[in-house]
Amino acid sequence: MKNSGKFGLMLLGITVLIIAFIDLASDKQIDWSKTYDQRDKIPYGLYVTREELPEILEKQVQIEDFTSTNYDFLKTFLPEKEQSSLVYIVNGFYEGKEVTGELLKFVERGGEVFISANGFPLYLLDTLGIKQQYHYPHNFNEVINVEDRPFSLVDGKTAHYKDLDYPGLFCDLDTVNTRIIGYYDVEDREIPNFIELKRGKGRFLLHLEPLMFTNYYMLKEENFIYGAAVLKLLSNKEVYWFDSTFKGTMEAKTPLRVLLQNDGLRQAWYILLFGLILFLLFKSKREQKAVHVVEPEPNLSKEFARTIATLYYESGNPGNLIQKKVEYFLYDIRTHFQLDILQLEDEVFAKQLSLKTGVPLEECENLIRLLLRYRKVRTSTDAELVELNKKIEDFKHKANML
Repeated sequence: MKNSGKFGLMLLGITVLIIAFIDLASDKQIDWSKTYDQRDKIPYGLYVTREELPEILEKQVQIEDFTSTNYDFLKTFLPEKEQSSLVYIVNGFYEGKEVTGELLKFVERGGEVFISANGFPLYLLDTLGIKQQYHYPHNFNEVINVEDRPFSLVDGKTAHYKDLDYPGLFCDLDTVNTRIIGYYDVEDREIPNFIELKRGKGRFLLHLEPLMFTNYYMLKEENFIYGAAVLKLLSNKEVYWFDSTFKGTMEAKTPLRVLLQNDGLRQAWYILLFGLILFLLFKSKREQKAVHVVEPEPNLSKEFARTIATLYYESGNPGNLIQKKVEYFLYDIRTHFQLDILQLEDEVFAKQLSLKTGVPLEECENLIRLLLRYRKVRTSTDAELVELNKKIEDFKHKANML
């Protein structure tokens, strides 16, 4: 291997070692983004809840995902799922009037909708006859204890959550169609944050604070029991989970998607490509040579003919040239018409030549006599050479030998 190749491989190896060292030495920062994504294993993702949902709801329950709240989609999707449950766990449920109207029709036909969010659209709240607010302390200067705040269900299950500074609450509830399922204790008051609203043949289950279902809390036993108890209220045998962060092109379709989805592998892949490009640049610069241009051999046939002609002209012996002219012409006749030139003096030869060339018999006989005469002559003049050449060229033209 040449020096440039060795240098490129050494550079690539050093780069990989540096990447490995940086990756091992660097502190992994925890991503505290509130994505509410069922694929995320970060603290505020929903991976644990989505994976445990079949066990929470029992195995005979059918659970599927749906990925759109588009009005046209729901208009065709919901009528076929009247005896099913829709589950929304999102940061904010702010769908438009048309989508909310389709959900209301779905519930009236017997469907069930569970929504855990920090906020709801005014159209839905007004239609259901409820209001949503946030609890604030009477004295804003007091220090709020967020480390030990109890959230309870009416069946007695209680869990403690932190980081929920000002939880949401429901108020102005209609006691006829509305039932309080869960609440939290603050300032010696029980403030509702989880309610059931019956409408037509179905019901809405509205829950405030979706953080309770994220990985960070569901991995704690007390909080898991609370979250599982909430989800167990789903009564239908078909459950459809809304995948809020799904996009049609979110997941890479390339065979390299495993590398591209992992930060460390993706960085290593890009640096590997950069190292290969750098290696090729060094290799091409070191080893590329100028291409030698090979000229084709020149055609010197004319120069050769001119040289031979000059020699014959300067020698002053046209007789020798006449004899060669005769022999070359006879050779052409033999190769073109397959005639035996040894029978040149026979009468049959002239007839055969006339038949094969299409030249009149008389001209063929005259040419043969001329050839026989000059074939035996050793000396001749330039005029005789010119005359013979003219006769031969004229015959070749008539016999299509040119």
